[in-house]
Amino acid sequence: MIYKKRTMPNELKALISLDKRLPHNHAKKNAVQKNLFIYQAGYNGELEFDTYITEFQPDYPHAILHDLYLQQDGVYFQIDSLLITPSSITIVEVKNHKDKTVIKANPTQFIRVFQNGDRRPMRNPYTEVERKIHLLKNWLDNRSIQIPIDGILTFAHTNELAIEHPSPEMKTMLTYEAPAHFLSLPVNEHILDGHAVHNLALALLEHYKDYNPFPLADLYDIDPADIAPGVICPRCDRPGMQWGREKWNCQSCGHTGKNEHLQTVQDWFMLIKPKMTNREFRYFTQLNNRNVARGLLAKSGLQLIGERKAAHYIIMKEKSPTP
Repeated sequence: MIYKKRTMPNELKALISLDKRLPHNHAKKNAVQKNLFIYQAGYNGELEFDTYITEFQPDYPHAILHDLYLQQDGVYFQIDSLLITPSSITIVEVKNHKDKTVIKANPTQFIRVFQNGDRRPMRNPYTEVERKIHLLKNWLDNRSIQIPIDGILTFAHTNELAIEHPSPEMKTMLTYEAPAHFLSLPVNEHILDGHAVHNLALALLEHYKDYNPFPLADLYDIDPADIAPGVICPRCDRPGMQWGREKWNCQSCGHTGKNEHLQTVQDWFMLIKPKMTNREFRYFTQLNNRNVARGLLAKSGLQLIGERKAAHYIIMKEKSPTP
């Protein structure tokens, strides 16, 4: 059973918005677009894994959680996917590179081979998975849960993967091979019964920490004044929608709607800072009427803090995801 579905990472959402609002000649434009490409490719690879893992339907209790952020020993760690069975737990690390990946042993090396023949060493993902296994083991020990934890490394099926002998230190495969691998796992000793598997999955959900890289202006050292304001049309992707006759109007394609400012509000919190005043809302939406702004903010799902000159809005805290 899937207890936690995957959602688009916060940094990817913010990078998409930042790319739209950053001028083409900005000094950080290339860095933003490069990271946007990397995050989008990684997310696409994870979604591909999620599609294949739906084939895994064993006859014993199990739990699958995608994209977990946990904290242990003062350290945050992220797990692409996690499988809990009655006998073991498996951490899945998902990679998606369009280039050929060569894995060597003694010592372990990961090398990306680009289409032009260039070769570049990669950070060893086995080490990262082992780190996550160690942190998850400590997390479980604190809850008096002792169960074997293993890890696997998967690559998107479009990758060309070359594993040189001897065999790698960790199970490594293409994403479409993962369901068959999971079905081959021995489930002999039932350390966790169905109730315990369910409770562990709920405990992981309860302690899930949503990764928050905001605001991206600080993270990428960008002057907020360089980030273009304006309501971007969801149909033609052009900025400059104008408010009139109780709706937003796009001068470029003619699209209209009442809630187009909501994405602009989200962009502000992702890119600029964690609170917004009425004046800042009017600046970022390019809206002149203070009373209209107050009405739109009241319907934006934000929490109002303070009064008069001290009044500002923040995002309401979301509850932990439930299965």
